[in-house]
Amino acid sequence: MAADMSAISCLLVFGFFSSTLSIDGPRIQPFNFPKNSGIGSKVNVHCSLSRGTIPVVFTWRKNGEIFNIPEEEGRVFTHDTFSMIEINRVKASDVGNYSCLVKNSVGEDSYTAELLVRAPPFWKEQPKDTEAVHGQSASLHCGIGGYPRPKITWKKAYGTQSKDFLVVHNEYKKTILENGTLVIDSLKEADEGVYTCEAENGVGEGIQATVRLSVHAPPTVTSVKRRTSAKRGETAVIECEITGEQPLLVSWEKDGTKLTMPFTRFETYEEANGKGVKATLLISNVQRRDQGNYLCSVQNDYGSVKDVTALTVQEPPESPSDVKVISVNSRSAQVIWGAPSGISTSIKQFVIMFWKNSKVSGKLHQVSLTSTETSTLLRDLQPGNEYTVQLLAENDVGRGDPSDPVTFETKEEEPEAPPVDVEVEAADSHTLQISWKPPPTDTWNGQLKGYHVGYKVEGSASQLAYETVIKTNLREEKTLLRNLRPSTRYSVAVNAFNSAGDGPASEEIVTSTLNGDPPQSPEVKVKNVSQTSVTIMWSPRVNSDASVEQYVLEYVDTDQNKQEFHAPGSHKEYCIEGLESGQRYSIRVAAYNMFGRGDFSPSLVVITEGNARVPGYEPIVHETPFYFRLYFVIPVVASVTVILCVIVVAWACLKRAHYIEGRKAQLYVSYQQRLTYVPPSEISRDSRAVDAAYDIPWDVPNGGGSMGRDRSSYVKLKQGQNYV
Repeated sequence: MAADMSAISCLLVFGFFSSTLSIDGPRIQPFNFPKNSGIGSKVNVHCSLSRGTIPVVFTWRKNGEIFNIPEEEGRVFTHDTFSMIEINRVKASDVGNYSCLVKNSVGEDSYTAELLVRAPPFWKEQPKDTEAVHGQSASLHCGIGGYPRPKITWKKAYGTQSKDFLVVHNEYKKTILENGTLVIDSLKEADEGVYTCEAENGVGEGIQATVRLSVHAPPTVTSVKRRTSAKRGETAVIECEITGEQPLLVSWEKDGTKLTMPFTRFETYEEANGKGVKATLLISNVQRRDQGNYLCSVQNDYGSVKDVTALTVQEPPESPSDVKVISVNSRSAQVIWGAPSGISTSIKQFVIMFWKNSKVSGKLHQVSLTSTETSTLLRDLQPGNEYTVQLLAENDVGRGDPSDPVTFETKEEEPEAPPVDVEVEAADSHTLQISWKPPPTDTWNGQLKGYHVGYKVEGSASQLAYETVIKTNLREEKTLLRNLRPSTRYSVAVNAFNSAGDGPASEEIVTSTLNGDPPQSPEVKVKNVSQTSVTIMWSPRVNSDASVEQYVLEYVDTDQNKQEFHAPGSHKEYCIEGLESGQRYSIRVAAYNMFGRGDFSPSLVVITEGNARVPGYEPIVHETPFYFRLYFVIPVVASVTVILCVIVVAWACLKRAHYIEGRKAQLYVSYQQRLTYVPPSEISRDSRAVDAAYDIPWDVPNGGGSMGRDRSSYVKLKQGQNYV
């Protein structure tokens, strides 16, 4: 019996599991609504099981919501294995997604089909006028239905009459969403206006609606100085320019405390402009306690804004203290100082000024330094020069007074450049004349003490011998090297020196001393003077073994016109013709030999016969004694012995006086009248081996006779005279 019961239990359990395993979950056969259904047409759709164990439960949803339909509009019919929706007359509102859901004890399934009906555009949500705030976003809604899906277009009116429209495209700041909503970001005044939403889908007529977008401007501070300053005692001006929709309410605060007007020394006023208001706060006779942060607060119906201006009350800083110059070198100097004393606003920077003291105003140098520095190094100074330095402090107001001037002198360095325009000439057989100009002033590196003139025989291995020349204040320096060897080539170089040492030497110049000496200047006298001519006679001074080869006569008229004539060495006088009457002439003579031209004789000043006189020279007239006149001598031949004695004595005295005065220049006038003329300082020796005016020597043949050329071009010999 027990065994039978066990067998029955096993069969029941097996049967239970077998029945459970045979139940299937539902599956829906796909379905669709009829295509191209029109408004008013009748439509139905079936949702059937393709498989699944019954019983099952069917449920319908439209666009996610439980679907119920009034009896007069249609019905929902459900059987064991299917369910059906039937709509008698389709409306535009029936368009949507219909979902069939089926469920049994072991599972569920669903399927969705879209009911599309050709319908003209219709409003789901009609656009409305919209207000928005400047800088924010605005959304203009245009909810439109219809099938096919309508094409939505937004347009914006332009012009004063709002009759002309421009299409609005998807672009920067403007976006048209899929549902037809127009979104405008970062609104500006230009976005305000009339907008039209248009929709069409090719079925029936399109629809459109017009709305206005109003953009309201909250207050905005368009211009304000973040920081401003005013000198104590002056009037501080704080301005705040604001734009925004009127009315705008402006108030002021200082360091968190509201300023209630009227307020001592404070005054406010507002000036309207085309876009907003310019608010101004005036603080008269500003004091240090007025320094602080001033808040400009503005509000209107669409927002509020605040902006701060920091006011600093300043005074120019005082002078830096204890300015000193230390560690002075040849090209740099260290300057130290202390902070300005007294009460002053914060220092922005220090400014150091320095310049070179010279006869010509030195260039002013300015260097800006940070407010934390208390020392600096002046660079690129010139050695051996005196400088002046001053220091001042600067803040936001301006610069204070400079400190007391401090003078210092840089150390010297050797000169940087050699003397310039060095010239070497042979003066005679034992002497060289050297001339030069100082180096450029900015290369002295101190005060020049003088020059070292070095010289040696060319090619010699020995060192240069030096002569020291003390500096003068002349533009050109010169010296003579004496006791040299005749006819010897010498190398000469010159360098400048100061207390620091010698500068670089000039390039060596090689010049030879003469083999002999040029002749000394001849003794020149005036033999005869007429209205248009002067006869000159001279006697040479022999100081050389070389004979005189020729003479050069130079004369200068009142207008400083110079003429030269040459005469052979064998001649001792000549006549200058073609002169102007009553004019003053300066005459001198020099001799040439094979070693060059000697010095010119002292100038003789001669005035030709005539009425003209030289201004400033009133000759002392001594009339010729009557016993020198022929008409008197003839009748007194008997007294000739006495007269001759008197003449001899008078002539001797006169000769002696003229000999003394001959040491100076002599002035000769017509009618045998004489006066003494004191010439300028004696002209220095100017000997040369070859002179520019030294023509071909008279005793050298040149294809034109023994004179070598037409002598008339050099001197007019006086007729009827004997010449040696």
